[in-house]
Amino acid sequence: MITRERLIEEFALLDEKARLMDSEEIHIYLIGGGNLALRGIKPATADVDVVVENVGVLNRLERVLTDPSPELKTSKGLVIYIKVVEHEYRRKLGAYSVYRKLDPELEDFNLDVFVRRVLRGITLTEGIMKRAFVPKEFNELEKLKVHLVSPEDIFLFKGVTSLGRSKDIDDIMRLLELGIDFDVVLDEVRAQKEFIEPERFEHLAGLLLEKLISVQRILEERGLRSSGLDKFISSLEKLLFG
Repeated sequence: MITRERLIEEFALLDEKARLMDSEEIHIYLIGGGNLALRGIKPATADVDVVVENVGVLNRLERVLTDPSPELKTSKGLVIYIKVVEHEYRRKLGAYSVYRKLDPELEDFNLDVFVRRVLRGITLTEGIMKRAFVPKEFNELEKLKVHLVSPEDIFLFKGVTSLGRSKDIDDIMRLLELGIDFDVVLDEVRAQKEFIEPERFEHLAGLLLEKLISVQRILEERGLRSSGLDKFISSLEKLLFG
């Protein structure tokens, strides 16, 4: 599992390698469990998921990840990732590329990179990028610009994964405890509708609705209620069914 500390160290090493290569800036948007681990909302994550704006950024990132040249030795030695040609995340989640750093001392570091779209639908919109920010842990990085996507947008990403991913339900519960601005989530759902094909949007929005109804039931079983969640579910139903 990848802890918050490991995540910070790994991105610092990649920035160091990018500086040695005199790379252009590489902007990545951190989503998924890595985002929550960095915030301290969960202790660790199995994989680190990032989104980039376009293939050009992906190509720059891939060069930094995979270049094995000995002159690119960092303060912690050579940092080399291999590209995983066949990976379940490419099939299930639509990851554009998956990279793995094999580490004999620590557990492997898996980096899943999405280009513009995640889950074959959710798009990196202007709104998502504007709400994201570079956290203090990465302020000193010069070439690798790590943007932390907002809790509201992570809530949306987690909400449209398959219903069988119970860990995403757990993450949604954690985000509810943190506090979610449901108006922001609803506005982003409407924005996504403009980018996603109608049938795909209905499928993803349907997943979101079904998952949040499950969360609503879990809260009720615990004697809890979120009026914001209740209102959001009603608004989502109106958006889907009129």
